[in-house]
Amino acid sequence: MAKKLSNFAKAVLIVLASLLVVFFIAGITDIRATLDAMRNISLSWIIGIFSIVFFDWFTETLTVWLFARSYKAKVSLIYLFKNTLAGRFFCAITPFSTGGQPAQIAFLGQRGVEYGQATAMLLSRFLFYQIVVTGASVFGLIRAYSMFAKRISNLALLAFFGFALNGFVLFLLLLFTLNKSLAEKTISKISKFFVSLRIVKRKELFQQKLLEQTRLFHDCMTQSAKNPLISILALLMALLEVVAKISVTYFVARSLNIVSSYFDVAMTQLVVFLVASFVPTPGATGASEGVYTLFFKFLFGPKTVAALLVWRFFTYYLNIIVGGLATAHELGWMKNKKS
Repeated sequence: MAKKLSNFAKAVLIVLASLLVVFFIAGITDIRATLDAMRNISLSWIIGIFSIVFFDWFTETLTVWLFARSYKAKVSLIYLFKNTLAGRFFCAITPFSTGGQPAQIAFLGQRGVEYGQATAMLLSRFLFYQIVVTGASVFGLIRAYSMFAKRISNLALLAFFGFALNGFVLFLLLLFTLNKSLAEKTISKISKFFVSLRIVKRKELFQQKLLEQTRLFHDCMTQSAKNPLISILALLMALLEVVAKISVTYFVARSLNIVSSYFDVAMTQLVVFLVASFVPTPGATGASEGVYTLFFKFLFGPKTVAALLVWRFFTYYLNIIVGGLATAHELGWMKNKKS
């Protein structure tokens, strides 16, 4: 119960911090234009936004399910959907979105999936997603650079930091995945660290299990590498997921009767992803709102803050709300299982 309250309190504080940034931005812009835009919002486009967000969740789930089937893990598509939502919740409340996958792996382990399999399933999906989103963001920067270079100072520097972080993460993923010896040495050092803290009983068994799961992880990753069809499907799913994420902003603009090119909005959103990615706050709180306003004010004009509010709700607050419910349900199941 204390853990539930801790996560809930953290989520509430982060949402409040994000809303304070939005209200601050609204306060220094034309707040009347924001209110007028919100009053005239289109319900049909809002339904479209929710459909795209649901599609975003489902494509991530489907990619993990593909790898689960490949590794013969006994887990249903419906449960993986709930697991994905729980992962979105923990991503939203942790720095650099680092808490999502560990939480998902822990939940999958409680459902009887081997930890090595669970890690391989989630990291495989994340690897392909990272390849696509990094490549797409660089493409977006190249196409949108001429539009913003003269308007935004130090754009190249901001983009470089975002690209460097994404590229570094991708490099580490590939290195850890391809180098079995390095992975085993890293896990061995981690296990020794936990043993030194004396928080682990039966240290030999603990170290043995960790190494076994690491080997299982690499066996699964090797199996994926030998199956080009799975890789192609995973890349396709990752591409659809990225397209869904960048399409949300266009649908938000249309819901507020903003007329803008889909291509311009999509390329700008990719640059926003790239620039905001190196900020360590949970959900890039503060940076996402500021960067979004900085770039989209040239496309959305006085309705930018209204667009920011709708976009942030569907891409961030909704993940906390729905993901929080999924997490609470899963923790409740775990509690009932123990009793």
